Amino acid sequence: MKDDPIQSLAKPIQKVIDELKEKQQIAGVNASLEEAQQSLIELTKAVQEYQQAKTKFVSVVTHELRIPMTSIKGYTDLLRQGAVGPVNEQQANFLGVIRNNIDRMSQLVSDLSDISHIESGRIKLDSACIPIMPLIDEVMANFKPRFAEKNQILEVDAPDNLPSVYGDTSRISQVLNNILNNACRYTPSGGKITLRAQAERTKVRITIRDTGIGISPADQKQLFTQFFRSEDPAVRDQQGWGLGLTVAKKFLEIMGGEIGVQSALKEGSSFWFTLPAREEET
Repeated sequence: MKDDPIQSLAKPIQKVIDELKEKQQIAGVNASLEEAQQSLIELTKAVQEYQQAKTKFVSVVTHELRIPMTSIKGYTDLLRQGAVGPVNEQQANFLGVIRNNIDRMSQLVSDLSDISHIESGRIKLDSACIPIMPLIDEVMANFKPRFAEKNQILEVDAPDNLPSVYGDTSRISQVLNNILNNACRYTPSGGKITLRAQAERTKVRITIRDTGIGISPADQKQLFTQFFRSEDPAVRDQQGWGLGLTVAKKFLEIMGGEIGVQSALKEGSSFWFTLPAREEET
């Protein structure tokens, strides 16, 4: 009995049909992938435009705020100095409050400006080979009156042969000021603050240890986030914007360093940061 010609063609025809279906499925997947890719491109573009708009806004605002703040600060100082007449104790206190709040606003504007410049890639650092100990001594000397006011003990532990670091002097000073300021504020009267400097292979590590209120594990995870401030009442009692550590982290990363913290509630905190070690040029 001869094979049915229709049946003999059925398998090849079905194979062609299956291949066409498969190609249609692949084409559909490719179309979906192309749509997703286009959506991703549009989303990326929108995010970039948002970042540019945010950066421009912050730049304009910080610039416009600096002018009136400088004026208010100048006139406040003149009034406190009695340039336009005697100032009684109550007036002096009021002027002191104005001055303190202007200083807070100035710090906020400065931090926002730094973040804006870093995120937009417009920040410029004057990096060089720096002997770190003279810089540390200078910053610590500026803090001594504040430590003395709270009867806090200050210790420095560093070897004589500590290598130089590579970075921007003013920005390293800014990082030190930020960490020491926090240590002073969140350490009670009679507490102890220790700064230790040590060489670690290709880096220099600076650790600032305090006997202050400490930081919870949950708060440590957010500590370097912009505008983060703990809900701990002891933290809320102190003035601040939650930007200082964010700025410090960004500058250290640009300079090739790192920053971190080890802490426990009611047991104090140890903030550390590293900078690339560099032999001084002769």
